[in-house]
Amino acid sequence: MSIFVVGVNHKTAPITLREKIYFEADKLALYLQDIISRGTAHEAVLLSTCNRSELYCDSNDIGAVRDWFCNQTQCDSAELDPVLYIYRGEEAVTHIMKVACGLDSMIIGEPQILGQVKAAFSESCSAGAIGALFHRLFQQVFNAAKEIRTTTAVGACPVSVASSAVHFVKEKVTDFSNANVVLIGAGDTTELMMRYLTSHLSTPLTLVNRTLGNASRLIEEFGGSVYGMERLPCALARADVVFSATGSAVPIVTRKMVADAMEARRHKPLMMIDVAVPRDIETTVTDVDNVNLFCIDDLKLIIEKNRQGREHAADKACEMIHVQSAAFMKNIHSHDKVTNAIRVYRGQVEDICRVELMKARHLVQQGVPAVDALEMFASAYTKKLLHAPSVQLRLAGAEGRFELLQYAKQLFSIPDPEAELS
Repeated sequence: MSIFVVGVNHKTAPITLREKIYFEADKLALYLQDIISRGTAHEAVLLSTCNRSELYCDSNDIGAVRDWFCNQTQCDSAELDPVLYIYRGEEAVTHIMKVACGLDSMIIGEPQILGQVKAAFSESCSAGAIGALFHRLFQQVFNAAKEIRTTTAVGACPVSVASSAVHFVKEKVTDFSNANVVLIGAGDTTELMMRYLTSHLSTPLTLVNRTLGNASRLIEEFGGSVYGMERLPCALARADVVFSATGSAVPIVTRKMVADAMEARRHKPLMMIDVAVPRDIETTVTDVDNVNLFCIDDLKLIIEKNRQGREHAADKACEMIHVQSAAFMKNIHSHDKVTNAIRVYRGQVEDICRVELMKARHLVQQGVPAVDALEMFASAYTKKLLHAPSVQLRLAGAEGRFELLQYAKQLFSIPDPEAELS
């Protein structure tokens, strides 16, 4: 058993690389089934968000795991090697716990990551990629996240990518309250942005989405208009600010689309915030006059301001995680030793049984009555089964190691005569 983490994140790779190392949500089951069916990993969980793509797995061959991970990306080894990290054992468990608690996020303590980790675990369960080890591991991870959020200030006044994006735009757009804001996508990040935006805007929002079901629910809650994706060019022509956060694997806002929209709006300035990974908006839109485009990595200055007040709480949380990860690994190793000892002892007992059973069958074939053969089998089997424990107990008694006798009483549930008399 070896627990590994293989991945990249916002600390090691810029967005230009992260969007090439991305596992599409609707294909996660296929990825998981592939790595398990190949025998590369015994258990696996894939987490792919705007800030990280990571594989958590139980494997005996980290080289094969690394090769599998790299083969799923659009990067060559020269690009990937400098940004890829691999953690093993307790270090891997510590990392997974930090991720789930938001301590490894771009925004310390951001609450969305725990839900994303839970969703990734659920997807792995559905794909048949979870066994006893990872079931125990992730229950411990989720318990650690709950404890840290309730006993430290890491989760106090939660800050998210969504709130940071809104704050970022507020600082850059004059008369933001009267801006026409368009949001593309109807996922969790968009919902959070709408929640923040409604308290700052006097104008109705416009929500553009491929399917109208979830978009309509959000608009009912926050107010505004819903457009299908075919009306995106029309929405862009009316926008002063655009936020985009879809799960698309390819850009959905092109340079031509933006250029046409700018013509229609007479080149009135347009600010675009793309918080998706892979990115939703072609980077060449900045070639169009009066268009400003920002991605999730551009939010780091805003995010850094929020980080400083959480460092003490983060340090305390990290200490708690190190204790819990060490305890988990100790428990796992102890469990492995016990399981291995039971397996070896069971094998010894079965070998004794097999040999004596063969002897009993041979006696029956020679004409010995079955009852007599069974009695001889039982006698020989019992003697051989008790031989090694009896020898060890006598030796321990002769050497004064009476604690072994107490262990034997517990192991074989031998009643204590003195306790019965009292």
